[in-house]
Amino acid sequence: MFEFFFKYPRSVYARGQFAFLGAWPKWILVLAILAAAAALALLIRSRLAQAAPVMRSWRAWVIWSLQTLLAAILLVLLWQPAITVAELKPQQNIIAVLVDDSRSMAISEDGVTRQAQAVQALQNGVLASLNRGFQTRLYRVDDVPARIDSLKDLKPNAPSTRIGDSLRQLSEETSDLPIGAMVLLSDGDDNTGGISADTINALRARHIPVHTVGFGRERAAHDVELDDAVITPRALADSRLAAKITLHQRGYAGAKINLTVRDISTGQAKILASRTIALGPDGNLQTETLMFDIGGAGAKTLQIAAVPLAGEENTANNTLTRVVNVGSAARRILYIEGEPRWEFKFIRQAEEDDRMVQIASMVRTSENKIYRQGISDPKELAAGFPSRAEDLFAYQGLIIGSVEAGYFTPAQQELIREFVDRRGGGLLLLGGQF
Repeated sequence: MFEFFFKYPRSVYARGQFAFLGAWPKWILVLAILAAAAALALLIRSRLAQAAPVMRSWRAWVIWSLQTLLAAILLVLLWQPAITVAELKPQQNIIAVLVDDSRSMAISEDGVTRQAQAVQALQNGVLASLNRGFQTRLYRVDDVPARIDSLKDLKPNAPSTRIGDSLRQLSEETSDLPIGAMVLLSDGDDNTGGISADTINALRARHIPVHTVGFGRERAAHDVELDDAVITPRALADSRLAAKITLHQRGYAGAKINLTVRDISTGQAKILASRTIALGPDGNLQTETLMFDIGGAGAKTLQIAAVPLAGEENTANNTLTRVVNVGSAARRILYIEGEPRWEFKFIRQAEEDDRMVQIASMVRTSENKIYRQGISDPKELAAGFPSRAEDLFAYQGLIIGSVEAGYFTPAQQELIREFVDRRGGGLLLLGGQF
């Protein structure tokens, strides 16, 4: 019935875009419709006095609306309306076939891995059928998309999947190619949280449809997965760090599991921290914190792991790795105090035995005199608080004690702001009578 009245099936109107083939601009069409509506309104109003009383009610509005609609349809037909539909041209358009190559695709279900199922689906005539009608390009998708020559180049060992980022990057890199469609074969396990609106808009702007083929069960019946592990990327030697671990599970609510942090930098897994926790309800995120000593200086590769439980279907997602750069250079702190007081004394005493922190301090003993301690050479802080970026930026942290704001010049106040904003230094403000 729809095709009888509108000539084309409903799917054409759903995929197509309306356009006018006439030479006149659209704004003239709008003005013509408004003019016709106004003219009809004036005509009907001028004849209402001669019309029957029954026509002087809402019926006049109905007649005006129907006449205006008819005039609008006739005017639209004069502008030659049309509908445009994008179609792929054989052997001219390119079909991009994207295969998920992340670690989750190596999960075995019913004796066959997810990636093996995807490869088998392509080899069972799908890829050959596409090649007969279009040019095809194979890509593997994990952190970033990469073109491959054959399905034999797939190795599901990447630690994460970024489907949204990969689709957007592929759309940008192929902007000069006639990409007609993308076929994505994946288990849908995107570690970045999904596809952003910017990615969807980029694909929509190029009229590229993405056809998805899913593999694997949506949820494992028995599985523990580490979602994230937050550890500071830089630390001081022999300092104590915290690993904030986020995980969720299914099928093990209330069970006990052991979380560990290991240093695998030297090839031998050295346990830095270990703790047994109780798992929460199925599907709920829970966060646990493990404290550990990082040890000596150097680049440390840390392995955060949850010991697999009995019957766990996927143990590949029980482990995360993080890199921490442990430095041995002492951190220099500039401490300025507006008056001799106990805070100054105790802060200096607390850091006397800490070889990783050096405090250079200046105390205002009178209006125009300062007392310096911890300086590296006699010229350091001789002129008072630094007024140049190269002098202040030599410190990693800044402590300001009982000092009034007017003590610093406007240039020095701006320099303090840049110390935090541009230098990335730490700033601690201590209260006081000034």
